[in-house]
Amino acid sequence: MGKVNTDPMSQYHSRKTAKVVKPTTVRTEWQEQLAFCKWLKMQYPQVRFRSDIQSAGKLSPAMQNIKLILDPFRGFPDITIYLKRGEFCGLMIEMKRENSGLYLKDGSLSNAKHVQEQNEMHEFLRENAWQVVFAEGMDEAILVFKNYLLY
Repeated sequence: MGKVNTDPMSQYHSRKTAKVVKPTTVRTEWQEQLAFCKWLKMQYPQVRFRSDIQSAGKLSPAMQNIKLILDPFRGFPDITIYLKRGEFCGLMIEMKRENSGLYLKDGSLSNAKHVQEQNEMHEFLRENAWQVVFAEGMDEAILVFKNYLLY
């Protein structure tokens, strides 16, 4: 019998293995986020982080109301890494899927309402000693994190 590929994260808690699901050529934003978080957990297990995947599921009306009370601000980045470096108290990464159209041809941010809301929150966080970066895809998020480690 041939070698079975396994997803290393399936072993992380359960000590069981699972077949790897072959990635599609285009991943959604939350799939990019999941891939980055798996990489981060495997490569840097000592690093503490949180990931927000609220956009991955639908909330009932009752849960939407509860969420508005518990989490009243829009635009927080998807991933928060609690690791002080230099002048920064931590790193926040706003994940986008690859080729998301986040940046216009001139290099400026898209004028889409949600991108502008995110950018406003990011400015607030930067004023409070967080490094905040947009990343298109897992590979770019990995580069952002590795560059952050150099501070």
